Amino acid sequence: MSTWKKVLDQAPKEGTMAEVTVEGKDLFVTMNNGILYCAENRCPHEDIKLTLGCLKGNRVKCSLHGYSFDLKTGDSSEDDVDNMLTYAVKQENNEIYIEV
Repeated sequence: MSTWKKVLDQAPKEGTMAEVTVEGKDLFVTMNNGILYCAENRCPHEDIKLTLGCLKGNRVKCSLHGYSFDLKTGDSSEDDVDNMLTYAVKQENNEIYIEV
């Protein structure tokens, strides 16, 4: 059964990624074009933090090899690299919650 957990007191600024840890999972929350996204803060390819990379369009780009992942679906830019895990995220009274 999934539950909603508060992770931030306010949304991250547009185009930035905020690192959060929930139940032992390292995640990031980002605001991109006014939409909140949450995903695992780990490149499925080499286990490096995706927050070390950058946002390009609707994707997060890993700083190590340049692979990118769709913020909404987690889809990888490479056929042989696993997709990024994404999580449901919502904002209530400015506070940010993710579903775990």
